Amino acid sequence: MYQTKEIHGKDCGAYIIRNEIMQSISQGVRNVLLKIHPEILDLVEEIRMRAEKPLMIHNYSGDWFVAHDGRLSKTPDRSYIVSQYEILRTLELMSENSIYAYQDEIRNGYITLKGGHRVGIIGKAVMDGEKVKNIKDISSLNIRVSREVIGCAEKMMEYIVNGRNRVYNTLIISPPQCGKTTMLRDIARLLSDGMERPPFDGVKVGIVDERSEIAACYRGIPQNRVGLRTDVLDGCPKYIGMDIMLRSMSPQVIITDEIGNRGDGDAIMRVINAGVKIIASAHGYNISELKSRREVINLMEEKVFERYIVLSNTSGPGTLEEIVDGLKMQKIPVAG
Repeated sequence: MYQTKEIHGKDCGAYIIRNEIMQSISQGVRNVLLKIHPEILDLVEEIRMRAEKPLMIHNYSGDWFVAHDGRLSKTPDRSYIVSQYEILRTLELMSENSIYAYQDEIRNGYITLKGGHRVGIIGKAVMDGEKVKNIKDISSLNIRVSREVIGCAEKMMEYIVNGRNRVYNTLIISPPQCGKTTMLRDIARLLSDGMERPPFDGVKVGIVDERSEIAACYRGIPQNRVGLRTDVLDGCPKYIGMDIMLRSMSPQVIITDEIGNRGDGDAIMRVINAGVKIIASAHGYNISELKSRREVINLMEEKVFERYIVLSNTSGPGTLEEIVDGLKMQKIPVAG
C-alpha cells in the first residue's frame, strides 16, 4: 500500500481541492463541498456532478451522496441536487470562459486543469462520420483529483532496474483505481532523476501520455514531477506517439499507460527493435486475464516484457500482489 509522504500544507488533499479545484466549480456546488469536513475532503478522489441528480464524491471507501450541509450518506435523501446550469457554469470556469479553446480536449471527453486534475465530460456527441466532432448538452462532469504519491514506486525499483543504467521491459497490471498510473509517474521520476538505492544513473525518459494522466500537462507544462530528463508527448495516440518519441527525442526508456488498443503492440515492437526499453500498464486483475487480449498476447508470446508487476487495492491502492519474471514466467520473491 502506498502512502503520500508529504501530507501537510500544499501536499494535503484538502488544500489541493480548496486551492486548485474549488475556484473552477460553480458557486452553489462549491459552497456545499466546502462544508465537508477537512479530514474527509482530504481523501476525496472524485467529485461527480450529474444534471438534476445528487452531488456525489468518491473516496477509498466508495461513493457518497453529499447533503446541503456537507454531510455524507450512502442514501440520496436530502442530497444536494446539481442543476445543468451549474454543470455548464463549472465547465465555463474550467475553460476560463473560452470553451471553444478547449474543443480538442472536450471532443475527447475530458479537460485537464492546472495542477493536473482531470475532468471527464459526458453529454450529447456530435458526430462527423465515425469521429466525435464535439460534445454538447453537457450532462455529467467527473472531477478526478490528482495527487502525486512521491516515493510510492521505490520498493519495486530493484525489480525494474538492472545495474546502474539498464531497465527491464516492464508491464504493470491492475484493475481501475488501483494505482498503476500513479506508479508509472513515480517510476518515470526515479528513472529520470536517478536513485541512490538501488544505485541508478538517470536516463532519458519519454512519456507518451495519450490521456494526459501521467504527467498531466497544462498548457504544455507537466503538472506532476516526472523527472529532469523526461520529455512528454501529450494527447497523442500511443501507437503514433511512440514513433514520434523515437524519432525526435532519442529516449532510453519510453513510458505509456493502458496499452491494448489496436496498433499498440506493433508500436511497442518498434520501440524494442530500436533498442529502447518500454514500461507500460494494462487493465487486468492478473496475468492470465491478459491472455485474452490480442494486442497483449502477441507481446507475451514474444517475451517482450521481462517483468510483470500486478497491483490491487487489497490493502489500499498500490498493493503489490506479485512480480513475475517475464522470460521464465516465474514469480519473483518480493522482499518485505
